[in-house]
Order: sequence, then C-alpha cells, then structure tokens
Amino acid sequence: MDFVLSELCDQVMTARAGHKPLFVMGGGSKRFYGNYRPVRPQDGHCLLDMTPYRGIVSYHPSELVVTVRAGTPLEELEAALAEHGQMLAFEPPHFAPTATVGGCVAAGLSGPRRMSAGALKDFVLGAQL
Repeated sequence: MDFVLSELCDQVMTARAGHKPLFVMGGGSKRFYGNYRPVRPQDGHCLLDMTPYRGIVSYHPSELVVTVRAGTPLEELEAALAEHGQMLAFEPPHFAPTATVGGCVAAGLSGPRRMSAGALKDFVLGAQL
C-alpha cells in the first residue's frame, strides 16, 4: 500500500509543479451533484483516482474505532462492522456500489439519522491528507 500512497503523492506533486488543477475522484457515485462533467484531456486537469488507496487499516470493535483509507468502498466498511454487530452512526447515502469512504467524508452527507445521531463530521476523529 506504500507504493499506492507514494504514487498518489507523486501525482499531486506533478500537478503542483505543472500548475494544473487537480481533480480528486473516488467511486464517482456523486457525479450528478453540482456542475459535474467528465474531465477531458483538453481541460488540463490532472485526475487523482483514490480508489486504489483502499482498505481497513485497523479496527477495534470494543473501542468502536475504525481507521480506513479514502478509497475503501462503503459496502466493505459496513460489512466489516456488521460482522461485529456494529454500524456507522450516520447513514451515508449509497448512490452506487462504488461509493467510497473518502467521497462520503468529502461530501459530508450524513443521511436521515443526522438530526438524532449527529453528522458524519461528528464521528471523524482525524484525517491525514
């Protein structure tokens, strides 16, 4: 996984050195929001695909703490939690099976339980960028 992270860092630094906008994308399940249109080569954007950077880094069911990478599919995370009779405290929408944890955090969509359980941001203990 260190190779994937190194490759992502190289892509960010290449975009920065070339003064090119960076288009960060995961599963693409929220493409319909806003003014989305596919990134084209003539736009001059660099595409940073986060889907290879996936997986559950650590999970401590007794402490109710899980650490995951941005490209981890929500379905994969929810399945791991369900094995221990647990679930996310918020209800991120699954617009497609490709929905990722990174997209969930980036969009900040918390679902219908937000009013009683709290927002997604209330449950994120930290992030490394």
